[in-house]
Amino acid sequence: MSRGGSDGSPERERAVTVQIGAVILFGFLIVALSTYQATVVPDQNREVEFLHNQEVQTDMVELSNGIVATGRTGDATPTTVSLGTRYPSRAFFVNPPPASGTLRTNGSTPNATLEGVEVVGDSEANDYWGTAGSFDTRFLTYEPRYNLYREAPTTRYEPGGLRNEFPSGRSLNVTDQQLIDGDRITLVLVRGDLDRNGVSSVSVDPSAVSVVTRRERVNGTMDITVPTTRSAAEWAGPELLDVENNGYVESVSPGPVADTVTVELNDSRNYSLGIAVVDVGPSDRESPDPAYIDVERAPGTTSVGDTREVVVEVRDRYGNPVSDVAVEGETNASGELADSSVVTDGEGRAVFEYTPDATGDETLNFSYDGLGGFDASTPEDADTTVGVNAGSGGGDGSANDPNPPDSVVLVDSYRKQNDNSIAVLELENRGGQTVNSSRARINFFAQSGGNNPTQAVVTTAAESPTLDIGGPFEDATIEFQPNVTRYVCYDYDAALNQDEFFVTTYEFDNGLNEQYFVGLNDQRTVSCGAAGGGGGGSTADLQYVSGSGTTSSPDGDGSGVVFTLENTAGQEMDITNLTVDDTTSGSTAGYVENNGSDGQYNREAFFNVVGDPTARNDPEDGYIEEGPRIDIGQTAVLDNLAQLADGDTADVYLYQFVNGGGSPRDLSGETVTVTVGYELADGTTGTYTFSFTA
Repeated sequence: MSRGGSDGSPERERAVTVQIGAVILFGFLIVALSTYQATVVPDQNREVEFLHNQEVQTDMVELSNGIVATGRTGDATPTTVSLGTRYPSRAFFVNPPPASGTLRTNGSTPNATLEGVEVVGDSEANDYWGTAGSFDTRFLTYEPRYNLYREAPTTRYEPGGLRNEFPSGRSLNVTDQQLIDGDRITLVLVRGDLDRNGVSSVSVDPSAVSVVTRRERVNGTMDITVPTTRSAAEWAGPELLDVENNGYVESVSPGPVADTVTVELNDSRNYSLGIAVVDVGPSDRESPDPAYIDVERAPGTTSVGDTREVVVEVRDRYGNPVSDVAVEGETNASGELADSSVVTDGEGRAVFEYTPDATGDETLNFSYDGLGGFDASTPEDADTTVGVNAGSGGGDGSANDPNPPDSVVLVDSYRKQNDNSIAVLELENRGGQTVNSSRARINFFAQSGGNNPTQAVVTTAAESPTLDIGGPFEDATIEFQPNVTRYVCYDYDAALNQDEFFVTTYEFDNGLNEQYFVGLNDQRTVSCGAAGGGGGGSTADLQYVSGSGTTSSPDGDGSGVVFTLENTAGQEMDITNLTVDDTTSGSTAGYVENNGSDGQYNREAFFNVVGDPTARNDPEDGYIEEGPRIDIGQTAVLDNLAQLADGDTADVYLYQFVNGGGSPRDLSGETVTVTVGYELADGTTGTYTFSFTA
């Protein structure tokens, strides 16, 4: 009998079974691989794209901050943006092409406009700002092209900050708006042709075209129109301008063209306006040319033979200084300018020296466009009028001897800005000893037929006496320290006119009587009673904010302090130096910090005016980086001046206090005495001393 020869043998049946099993297993493998390719691979790749989008969000925030910082400081802050991403390699599975993205500026972006701008107390600057208003800018947009993450947003930088726009129509603010912060308006305009796409990373190097190194103090019925993809309702909402609770913004409405909104400001307030321009890509436009000239500082009155400085400033169309511009000057009478042409410095300023040789009013003309067709009403030309009196005669100090030498002399006089009823006398003690006035009177007032004042209150004097015109002497005690100018204010009972003047006489405790001829041609923003020039100081200019002083240090060991100062001078101020005069414990030797980077604990002194105190984000922030220990009683000059607009505050951090051996000193509960030096926008300098318990 034969075995295994038939087709139905067990061996053959077993072989067929193995083949069928292999086919089934292979089928399962194919199905599993197909399922993995169809579900797992896309999910993993979607996660790769999502994580890349999170990375590019961080890149765009850094780029946004870099643009703003470049516009405010001029220091370029390069940023790398990852345009796309690649998927991980897979041996048995297929990936889609790498995900790419595009970073570009939008050439069709609407312009930003300013309307109704008036520079406070400055008719020359208003020759320009009265007609200026339209500025070109561009959106900067990152648009991803992902294969799987279909919900990824388009990220856009615009004047209102960084924003994500999702395909569903939903939007999300990535950064806070930086256009309006209280009374501070900062408009950063973007220029340049940038259009990069692909998978790799691209480096964007913002370049400053016009830097906000000085601001204009403005008011008026101001409207700001900015390009934006946000709605007016979004701008007005709590995440941006919060109109309901914002005392500086009246309303937000749709702008005159698509993709714009118009912000209406409160016309009862003053604002600090700064406009910056930053290139983020190639641009065929040059740096901005001069747009207007402004008389920054000039004497309202002076004396025959006295040489006084007249400072003019040339600015571009964004209100920022322009250097290396030749400014011509001339007088319309017999007075002389030491130089007929002066080139502006790095701050856009040209300093002329003027010496009059005859009494009367003399007009000084300045232009960067030539004096041949001079017209003071045009932006490129400016003038100022100086009242010239006979000056000091060098006599015996009697009432017939105006401004005797080596005593208290009249340096300048004018009407107070925004209050025409107040006359201001700049009186300087040129002697070597402190003197005090004891009595004063108004001898005579030359009226112009206007409001005809009859009396004035000398608000600077301790007694605040009321002086009748032509009346007797009244008690009027004012201290005059050597080489210090005091701003003595007469508050009249009627408005004053520029062609009026008066004569006033003072009696001093050194036996001298002095008589002053007070002209009222000019107007200035000053603080009545303030002391400048050499020291003394006045709380009218700078104030320690009560209760703000305390210890502050990164380790919580009390080896640093922080306090807040407020500019109450009525004009811009630069803080120039600082002295820690004393602490309760004699074991405190001084303070020193050697890290050398920015922020409140990385400098011996850090003045945080704007933004986060952990870094210097704005040119207004100041610091001292001395290196060696700054001893108690040692005056340290700021390496970068702290710049405060009127009403601004600065949080001042001092760190780290040490003993003679260099160990940290805990100042908790100790009294710290500090003196701060400053310079006002009108050139007045002074110091302010205060104490607080840490």
